[in-house]
Amino acid sequence: MHLARLDLQNFRCFEHRTVVFDKRFTLLIGANATGKTAILDALAVALGAVMISIPRAKSRQIRHDDVRRTYLPTAETGHFEEHYPAVVTAHGSVGPNQLIWARELRTANSHTTYGAAKSIRDAMHALVQQSRHGEDVIFPCVSFYGTGRLWLEQRQRLAGGVDPGRKISRYAGYRNCLTPRSSTRDLVAWVKRLTLIQAQRGATLETLKAMIHAIVRCVDHATDAYFDFDQDDIVITFPGNVRFPFNMLSDGQRNMAAIAADIAMRCSQLNPHLNGAACRQTPGVVLIDEIDLHLHPRWQRSVVSDLRETFPNMQFIATSHSPFIIQSMAQQGSVINLDAEHEESETLYQQSIEDVAENIMGVEQPQRSRRFQDMVAAAEKYFRAIENSSMDDPGAIRVLRDKLNRLEEPFADNPAYVAFLRLKRPRETWSE
Repeated sequence: MHLARLDLQNFRCFEHRTVVFDKRFTLLIGANATGKTAILDALAVALGAVMISIPRAKSRQIRHDDVRRTYLPTAETGHFEEHYPAVVTAHGSVGPNQLIWARELRTANSHTTYGAAKSIRDAMHALVQQSRHGEDVIFPCVSFYGTGRLWLEQRQRLAGGVDPGRKISRYAGYRNCLTPRSSTRDLVAWVKRLTLIQAQRGATLETLKAMIHAIVRCVDHATDAYFDFDQDDIVITFPGNVRFPFNMLSDGQRNMAAIAADIAMRCSQLNPHLNGAACRQTPGVVLIDEIDLHLHPRWQRSVVSDLRETFPNMQFIATSHSPFIIQSMAQQGSVINLDAEHEESETLYQQSIEDVAENIMGVEQPQRSRRFQDMVAAAEKYFRAIENSSMDDPGAIRVLRDKLNRLEEPFADNPAYVAFLRLKRPRETWSE
């Protein structure tokens, strides 16, 4: 399964918008409020059609606060006008079938339609029926990780031990998959269950081995992971025999471990017949908002390749504000700049971090600090004021002196810079 294109009408900030995706990895970049998260939410709506044919799975609808609004300055207060219909149209595939499907919210009093999503519904229904007849079909993995994933996960953490639970349906791999958060409690319970099964059988469980590999591969410097019954938690080891329970990891480590483990868990639940190959062979679409969340710049440079190599058959669509992530995208997939409205991936391998920040992200002189730029701007104003002032008029001299004092004031903590400026002052400005 993969998504090739998304067409939006009256969705969030977009009146009309078309986005084309890379089969491997697409990175959405742009300034705040350009619609990066809106595109991920629209993708979640499109993928919500996948859930319609899945038993007990929850779909993602077009909500009324997803509808585009414009402000009309009428009367004293003005008001916001909603624009209908809000339409999300997806182009993609399930297996060999190329599909187009749409979901629509037509009026303020209606619900999201699914009639135009018949092609994707039928494709998923066919997989469900084949599975019920004992065929080894492969279900695509779908998951969404939003910016509040760690905060939401902390809120839902419950007291008491982790219950490994009973045997579950393979469709559990779709549970809450379009809710933009990760549930470490579910994945810890899954690892605990696999560990107990492995101990009972007295043989290596390839499914557990693959899940541990996914965690270790995607967590910077991790060397191993296992379930610790004393801690009742997953423990991750690092060089020097340093060990941390999952809930004591840094936010960056826990963030990536949770994403990698959650994807691996869903792959193995949806396709148990693949055993240890589930992570490598399961197709699907993963959405990640702000993939650089809490990650050190060194780690940001490798996170894209880590995910791609761990889940080679998965399509990733992510957002980021990090020039390190953008630079790492060279030959890894495509970059869609919502500011420039064109792809940037062709020349990324030639660009330094400063080039990426300046040429792609629009940051002026990134190699210089903002304070340095302010000092240069102040000096230019300082010298221009001196050149354009008359030394014959006492009133003009007082105005000039006050202006120069104001320009110096923000840099009073840098005496050398202030002294440099004052050396250029006319003598007349020193006297009262």
